[in-house]
Amino acid sequence: MDKKIDLGPRGFGYPMPMALVGADLAQGPSFLAAAWFNHCQPNPPRLMVGLGKEHATNVGIREHGEFSVCVPSVDQVAVTDWCGIVSAKKGVDKAAPFTIFRGSLRHAPMIAECPLCIECRLHKTVELDGPEIFIADVVGTWTEERFLHPDGKPDFEKMRPFVLSMPDGRYYALGGHIADAWNAGRGFKAG
Repeated sequence: MDKKIDLGPRGFGYPMPMALVGADLAQGPSFLAAAWFNHCQPNPPRLMVGLGKEHATNVGIREHGEFSVCVPSVDQVAVTDWCGIVSAKKGVDKAAPFTIFRGSLRHAPMIAECPLCIECRLHKTVELDGPEIFIADVVGTWTEERFLHPDGKPDFEKMRPFVLSMPDGRYYALGGHIADAWNAGRGFKAG
């Protein structure tokens, strides 16, 4: 085994799933590219999203207490990246490239072109030195039949999401299924 090297505190890297976080702003729906999101509680189902405080999306989330997390496919990498480069504060209509739909929440715009969309109701906001962490109750999860396994569960190989790797700032596609969780280690023998 090679010797381990300390990259320092900023060397921490981990692939993070990319999403488009949607919120209603004064000028209409808008979407922000974000990679700091994940499930944080199973019952009731909650997720968290970390967004820099400077984003217009945060204003919409705080004002309405609702937002969406839309998971794009690899086919949407350019438009997703664009949503992270341009600013709604500068008048850019970041909803223009998308077909917008809504579920049960009035202020959680979702993107029809994304294979997976999650409606969220704000539960709590945690202020950090840089980002705000929005913790939300999952109200609805939207997809299409073509993105499901025969058992009705989401099939991420069919959805083809992608991740952001930091600190190198690269997007990567997910690989194929390698094992089943809570099963792959059943035959493992330590030592």
